[in-house]
Amino acid sequence: MPGFQAVSAQSLSTPERDAALVHDVNSFAWLVELARTEPEEALMSARHSAARALSEGLRSRLSFRVPKLHGTTDVGGKTLSVSEYLPGRELVPARVTPILAASVGKALAEIHQLPTSTLLDFDRPSQSALDSLREAAGIVDRAAATGLLPQSLLRRWETACEDAGLWQFETTVIHGLMQASRFLCDGEQVVAIEEWRELRIGDPARDLAWLTTPTMSSFSPAVITSYRSSRSSADRYVAQRARFWAELDIARWLLHGIENGIEKVIEDATDMVQALHDRVSGDLDQALTMPISTNKHPLAT
Repeated sequence: MPGFQAVSAQSLSTPERDAALVHDVNSFAWLVELARTEPEEALMSARHSAARALSEGLRSRLSFRVPKLHGTTDVGGKTLSVSEYLPGRELVPARVTPILAASVGKALAEIHQLPTSTLLDFDRPSQSALDSLREAAGIVDRAAATGLLPQSLLRRWETACEDAGLWQFETTVIHGLMQASRFLCDGEQVVAIEEWRELRIGDPARDLAWLTTPTMSSFSPAVITSYRSSRSSADRYVAQRARFWAELDIARWLLHGIENGIEKVIEDATDMVQALHDRVSGDLDQALTMPISTNKHPLAT
């Protein structure tokens, strides 16, 4: 970058990439990265593409910082990148206060209220509500074919796919890979969100799925309350779909193990399936759909 003068550097390298935190003469912090492996190069390319789609117009609508790419160059067939270093410390679920939970909910709402048109201009992926339903139904069908699902859990998932009301929602801009570690915090405020490589248009419930897992139960209600307060247009079933997507992540893990012949993953996923079954069976507070909607189903002919 023209005029750039580094005064200090701290290694952040991993086995997959060379990286450094660099401070310039103006005390500004930069992240310099160079992939060591082809898979990491592909991941970095996806991050760069998403960062370019996070235009200045979108950034101006957010109260927190997001990755901003300032330059790239080719080094030995791989891409060396310079981007702004994001501040803050990774969110620790056990230390989330009510104020921080409210900040998380507000941040999620801000993402889901970004204009979708900008992402279309950058050719980011777009998935309709009907596409989301078809994806969910496909996962359920493939998981059922393994013969490893308890029948009551299979029926729970099939019922969710059959509920027309559950799938009546407006798609939004979504982060796409949201989990606790994506949030960077300073005190009780979210100051940055990272890892946007799956930035796209889709079901906002995908970004809330991580909140429905047992380890997040101490603060997830406060996050959802803040989210709904900040985004009044959120559909009534967004939390139920979030729970459904989180459960289907277990099914995906099972399928990953089976399709790749990884016995350890299969055993782990099978244990997770049983634990989920034990947790939700007969617990109305864990319902995905109640009652079944009488609306016409999106896949009905």
